[in-house]
Amino acid sequence: MLIRPEQVSDYADIGALHARAFANRSLEAVIVMLLRQRRAFDPELSLVAEENGQIVGHVLFSPYQMRLLGQTLPIVNLAPLAVDPVYQRRGVGGQLIIKGHAIAATRGYALSILLGHSSYYPRFGYRTHAFGSSQLAISIRNLPREKLDARAPTSEDLAALNALWLHEEGAVDMALEPGLDLLDWLSPDPEIHATVYTRHHEVVGYTRTHVREPNKPRVFLARDHQAARAIVATMVLGVETAAPDVECILPLHPASASVGAFGQAICSSWEAAMACSLSQSSLLDEYLALVASGQRVPGRVTWPAAFDLE
Repeated sequence: MLIRPEQVSDYADIGALHARAFANRSLEAVIVMLLRQRRAFDPELSLVAEENGQIVGHVLFSPYQMRLLGQTLPIVNLAPLAVDPVYQRRGVGGQLIIKGHAIAATRGYALSILLGHSSYYPRFGYRTHAFGSSQLAISIRNLPREKLDARAPTSEDLAALNALWLHEEGAVDMALEPGLDLLDWLSPDPEIHATVYTRHHEVVGYTRTHVREPNKPRVFLARDHQAARAIVATMVLGVETAAPDVECILPLHPASASVGAFGQAICSSWEAAMACSLSQSSLLDEYLALVASGQRVPGRVTWPAAFDLE
């Protein structure tokens, strides 16, 4: 079996493979296409397993920048991984993972992260409970009556949006920097709206919210505490008419900058949330030991917009 980087001529076969591997649905194939559009995409980290001229497996390692213990690290996200149903349980996925790890390590990536089966990935060095989720529930009672202007993001907003992210999430462990391209800030799901909030034409906030969960944004960034409260007031479609017991669930981590505007965030780790060290650095071991001892709060990865399709 040959493990090699993908070629443009493989795209159709890779898409068909993902459809077969995931119950004849197209979501994973579309996610792969979207991740290929990222400026940081590296075709050498999109690997296929080929046997007798047929592509029977594919794995994608997407490069990102991550915050961990106050440092910014180059890392990769393993997702998705697909093996043709006929070839499953033959070690194809394992060969793809091992080869991908080796290539990523030579390129200087410090970690690989994923969400996956805790009985499978640890055999390749992945550690469970590496990160999780966090949230903060608030009532709109006593919020300011200021409403901000709201609109869709544009390319001209990118510098301001990345500055917002660094302010809001820079102290959060296992936090992925969103990216420098407009598609990093727009959802491919038409029911998930990306919104920029401005005051006097200056960007002061950003959210990404599903239309069926208007009070539960998936991403929440604010420039300061005043802006954070005003964003929530704007989100609930007008604080003047909203019931005072309306509750918003914000995806804030205890280390997020906006927590001080509202209260205390609750954080928990997931067994399926895993990380694997690709270098000789002990930073991941140090972080996991601090989390296990209660000296550090589990990190929180906000998944890239491409995964809104899942």
